[in-house]
Amino acid sequence: MDRKELMSKLDKMFFPQSVAVVGASDVPGKWGSRILTAILGWSYRGKVYPVNPNRKSLYNVECYPDLGSIPGEVDLAVFTIPAKMIPDAFRECIAKGITAAVVISAGFKETGEEGAGLEKEIIEIAREGGIVFMGPNTMGVVSAHHSFEAVPLPTAPKPGGLSIISQSGNLGIQMMKWTGHKDIGLSIYAGVGNEAMLKAGDLLRYVGTRDEVKAVAMYIEGIPNGREFMEIAFEVTRKKPVIALKGGNSATGSKAAQSHTGSMAGSVAAYRAMFAQSGIIQVDTPSELLNVSAAMTHLAIPRGNRVGVMSFGGGWGVIAADQCEKAGLVMPQLTPEIIRVIDAYLPAFWNRRNPVDVVGEDDPEMCLQVIGALARWEETDMVMALGIVGRSSFLEDFIECQERLEGKIFKRELKLSILKDQIRSEDRILSGIGKIQKETGKPILVVALTDGGLTMRYTDYGAVITLSNPEEVVAIFAHMARYGRYLEGIRGQRR
Repeated sequence: MDRKELMSKLDKMFFPQSVAVVGASDVPGKWGSRILTAILGWSYRGKVYPVNPNRKSLYNVECYPDLGSIPGEVDLAVFTIPAKMIPDAFRECIAKGITAAVVISAGFKETGEEGAGLEKEIIEIAREGGIVFMGPNTMGVVSAHHSFEAVPLPTAPKPGGLSIISQSGNLGIQMMKWTGHKDIGLSIYAGVGNEAMLKAGDLLRYVGTRDEVKAVAMYIEGIPNGREFMEIAFEVTRKKPVIALKGGNSATGSKAAQSHTGSMAGSVAAYRAMFAQSGIIQVDTPSELLNVSAAMTHLAIPRGNRVGVMSFGGGWGVIAADQCEKAGLVMPQLTPEIIRVIDAYLPAFWNRRNPVDVVGEDDPEMCLQVIGALARWEETDMVMALGIVGRSSFLEDFIECQERLEGKIFKRELKLSILKDQIRSEDRILSGIGKIQKETGKPILVVALTDGGLTMRYTDYGAVITLSNPEEVVAIFAHMARYGRYLEGIRGQRR
């Protein structure tokens, strides 16, 4: 099958105008019920055909005994029936002219020799009949811009620029949930399952061609054809970032991966080399995968590794400096020119060093002036701002303390007024940061005085990302800087 034909069939998989759910049910907990509920429960506007020979309708939607009974064309078939029934079901697909399928059903090569034989059989049927299928043993697919969600744990994620490709269904679904809860924005989710036909590389190439996809997050346990995957990755990473978490790095993890999807985890060093050579950004934990993917989706890629830091106090700045050095990031010394610029905004006793300590000056406009000065400075590629948002909980504690001291309760209206003032102040700061990012084309990450991890703030000028500690920011910046150098190397080869 040539690339054009494959891309066309993947369009039908992720952007179907009609979908049949084979094994559909309304019994709570059954996969056929969960998948059908996910598709019907969002705002999918295509036609939905439940297939169940024992029911006339499901969720007030007419039900059909088999695929052949469906009156209209079907772009995609989603299967939740037992594994042994899939071969005949694929033959029905061929007779109906269905060329895209998602096999949720388990019981194939991940279960042993008999299951492997069954998987081989459905591959042969699919190839002969021109079917492209995802799975088996997959948690499904999602296309947020199409409002299409065929997974057992629907989230109705906000449409956005991040695509997720996962060789683990539960980890992939969790990533998608986090993407939804954190309001990052999803484009496409693909749980590849056993990769009997479609491989992770095929999906990477597909999402890499789509304009709405700004970055790709991957969870990988094993790659059967490393050279082909590298070629695809290099093709995609030249245009957009790909961030990967490799599972199965330990002896125990490798065994778990093999029993999980039937994949072989392979050498840790080999994968690190493959990712580095093909431009893939490798991370070590799911939370790092989420953080880096969010930043790569929404922020500009820096051209170097130089960081300017503004801190609300000295200690945070010291920690940030330590972490930057450890990660191979450079914190350039302030030049006389930038010192003169910042002198106009800070008290005479400020430290005149990077990190810039604003010595507790609680003035949003002053903070923005310093952040803007650092971002416009030609010696920086990225800016970190520490301790300037997230103070609402501190104010609440202070009010409570003062109430105990004075023996009287603050009026509710006064409390709300104080807190609203703080929130408005922080909103001005974040909006201002968004404006500076847009103006300078440099990423700015904020360390908030909260413990909520990554938070997305959308302003009129674009997204602003806050995190809970400097080490999270430094990890993101380090990965972004490496990718920036990779892109610079490619540009140099073109010249």
